[in-house]
Amino acid sequence: MLKSLIYYFKQTKDMTNGHLFGKIIAFAIPTMLTTFVQLLYVTVDLSTVHFGDSAESMGAIASNTALINLIIVVFTGVSIGANVLLSEARGAGNKEKANKVVHTSLIFALISGIFVGIVGFIVSDNILQMMGTGEHYFAKAALYLKIYFAGVPFVLLYNYSAQLLIGQGDSKSPFISLLIAGLLNVAFDVWFVFGFKMGVAGVAIATVIAEAVSAFVCLFVLMKSKKNYVNLSLKDLKVDGIVLKEVLKVGLPAGLQGFFFSLPNVLIQSSLYQIDPGNVNLENGVIAAGNIESYFYAVCDAICISTMTFIAANMGAKKIENIKKVITYGLFWGAIMCAILAAIVFFFHRPLLSLFVEELEAIEAGYTRLSLTGYLYFLDFTMLFTGSVLRGLKRSTYPMITTLVCCTGLRIILVLTLFPFPMFHTVFWLYALFPFTWIVATICNTVALLTVLPKDLQKIKLTRVEAL
Repeated sequence: MLKSLIYYFKQTKDMTNGHLFGKIIAFAIPTMLTTFVQLLYVTVDLSTVHFGDSAESMGAIASNTALINLIIVVFTGVSIGANVLLSEARGAGNKEKANKVVHTSLIFALISGIFVGIVGFIVSDNILQMMGTGEHYFAKAALYLKIYFAGVPFVLLYNYSAQLLIGQGDSKSPFISLLIAGLLNVAFDVWFVFGFKMGVAGVAIATVIAEAVSAFVCLFVLMKSKKNYVNLSLKDLKVDGIVLKEVLKVGLPAGLQGFFFSLPNVLIQSSLYQIDPGNVNLENGVIAAGNIESYFYAVCDAICISTMTFIAANMGAKKIENIKKVITYGLFWGAIMCAILAAIVFFFHRPLLSLFVEELEAIEAGYTRLSLTGYLYFLDFTMLFTGSVLRGLKRSTYPMITTLVCCTGLRIILVLTLFPFPMFHTVFWLYALFPFTWIVATICNTVALLTVLPKDLQKIKLTRVEAL
């Protein structure tokens, strides 16, 4: 089994030939591990300040989680446009277009990163006030957020360069770059918090340093690796208007989808503070569960990204049967992974939650959330998966609309209408919104996919006939 996996790791750069069943999961694993390391930044931050500073400091960092996830998801979504365009160009053997995608995308990443970082730094206090962040750790939360925004340009440069490497069939280099940065993050966290007693500021600075390192390592690989389909060259750094428009056409709906998906989560987190105001144990327990769920999301999202990338490559190569196989194989791997995740929640929820919190009340509150989401994560996967297939087909608008209506709209309506009633003013009912909206969104995405897939495959078939 191990030998087979190593074989597929070596073969993943060719996404249009060979045994795609093993290649999909081999390609997904480095992406999955990459996100794990990225998430470890937050996990280590939370654990370090909890045990090295105070529970209030942990709450201050945790209160920013939903907002930071929103920022990352939005711009990672936009960067997916670069992945899809580069994968398609590579599948079609269009090196000139691939080169334009790389350089245009990175300039856009740098400019938008600087803009978001400056604006975010200025309005940090206002955002936290709108979220209803508790007064007992507002000042620390604001400090952490300001420092984090200073590092946003590095976050975007990493995300774009990582997606460009993935689009070339290299999902390992982003993982290695984050692994190096993650180890530095742990070292600086311990040094700043336990050594210099810097608390929240220390973990924030350590995170920014790690983000900068991961970005520069990925950019270095883009410039120097001889295995790349196209390389980054400073003299070629210029914006191609047509390519940027194509990247945004695919990526912007994906970014907006991420925004729409994460926006109600910010509202849900602010509603959490209203259940039992000032109860740090309850808040930290539920937020700890959310941090664990982020790892579950990473598993499912990695399979979805792998599926999307393979579909885009085979769209460019005009291989209809491969596209059908990729969809089937990706769904299979997702089902296996979600079954494993449900088993982990059942057997290990207490030790996992104990990594973040010690109090019994906090652990019980965290398990309430995990029991609703962890056991039903296949619903979330199918929603993500159908959306990723549509994006691989360059149909990003459909999952964006689904997310806007079924996740954003429906969750906000239910929170505003039901949550104020005492019966629904609980952790259980607040987070029951997730599986309910996953079901509705999956149905809508599936209908869209079954509608457009036959048409897109027919177009490919016709272009193949015309080429002959």
